[in-house]
Amino acid sequence: MKPRSSTEGVVVAAVRPRTPAAAAGVRPADRILAINGHALRDAIDFQFHAADGRLAVSVERDGLRRTLSLARRAGADLGIELEAPRAGEIATCANKCVFCFIHQLPRGMRKSLYVKDDDFRLSFLHGNYITLTDLDEAELDRIVEQRLSPLFVSVHATDPALRWELLGRPRVSAEILPRLERLAKAGIRMHAQIVLCPGLNDGAHLERTVHELAPLSPQIATTAIVPVGLTRHRERLPALRTLTDDEARGLVDTVAVWQERFRERLGSRFVFLGDEVYLQAGVSLPGADAYEGFPVAEDGIGLVRRFEDDVARALRRRHQPAMARDVTLVTGALYAPRLARVVGAIPGATARVAAVPNRFFGGSVSVAGLLTGQDIAHHLATLPTLGEAVVVPAVALRDGDGVFLDDMTPADLAAAVGVAVQVVECDARGLLRAVTMTGRPCCDP
Repeated sequence: MKPRSSTEGVVVAAVRPRTPAAAAGVRPADRILAINGHALRDAIDFQFHAADGRLAVSVERDGLRRTLSLARRAGADLGIELEAPRAGEIATCANKCVFCFIHQLPRGMRKSLYVKDDDFRLSFLHGNYITLTDLDEAELDRIVEQRLSPLFVSVHATDPALRWELLGRPRVSAEILPRLERLAKAGIRMHAQIVLCPGLNDGAHLERTVHELAPLSPQIATTAIVPVGLTRHRERLPALRTLTDDEARGLVDTVAVWQERFRERLGSRFVFLGDEVYLQAGVSLPGADAYEGFPVAEDGIGLVRRFEDDVARALRRRHQPAMARDVTLVTGALYAPRLARVVGAIPGATARVAAVPNRFFGGSVSVAGLLTGQDIAHHLATLPTLGEAVVVPAVALRDGDGVFLDDMTPADLAAAVGVAVQVVECDARGLLRAVTMTGRPCCDP
């Protein structure tokens, strides 16, 4: 075994015990170069070639190359977790979209927050939205060959000239329909997204986009319409505005009409509105059936409905009320009134809801996931009492880092506000644990 140095393949982050990988001797930090003679470029190649029952896995360890033999039953988990790709390994976005949130970030934050990915692999693996503008023929062929489906596609407009403007006049063609048609013909399932910018791609342009995407159903499974998010850090960027309340109500009515027509014609509502639009319009959210299984809930399509229905179901399953905790629940300004009503329906609950204004980003940003530790601490300092703990939604913390967007930790927040801090998942179990005696703080002051 001769020494070898490689930047190819994929790196093992962890090996779960009592799995085929553990039995074969795979170790964390091993670089997997090939499987059954097929060289690996990334995690997708790993998944594609690791589907067989017997695998000859070529790994590099401490500069030496060796081959390990793995055997498993059909469908069994190999037990390998891979490291996430580094920033330099991700295909970045060459567009300069007029509404790009990254362009609206203030200076001085972590470098990783400024990475604009436009990588079809992350779209397939993690649901990241991509524009398809920079894909070359080899990448398109790979998507078809390896059946990388579903993909999540930022469409915004099907009018080529308008889309070119929205994407910041990219150097390559911004025409989207031919690429969508090619992928649809190959059987690739897709979810389309429209970031709605009033005065640009709304009105007749929105109607054209939705109705030009609809013929590609069911390969295009959903089209999500989400409102543009604007921060106060838009220096030297195009002038944009958010929906007015009247426009939000009009959009709700328009989409309801489209959904009914598509359901009759396609067997699916096809087009879905972001939760923020219903909340801004002050109207009732559709029932769970209207979201057809919540395929794009993580894009804010039906997330509120799913959460509130889950809480109601969990309460119905309870045999007796649990003892209440005196806590303060942190959330964004947009959802705070509804969360207060949800908490009020929990028998015996005494928790208070803190609607934290987003001073850091400002503008129209009002969701819990973009709250900073400093903004939470500043707002909580204005409240007369916090109770025994402050409950923070896990969505406000960066995955893997466990810190807020301003690098403040839950322990820092606990020290700042003088009470324990508990981080909970944004689901029914997390809420009910937070407001009853089953909850436990994670950080004491």
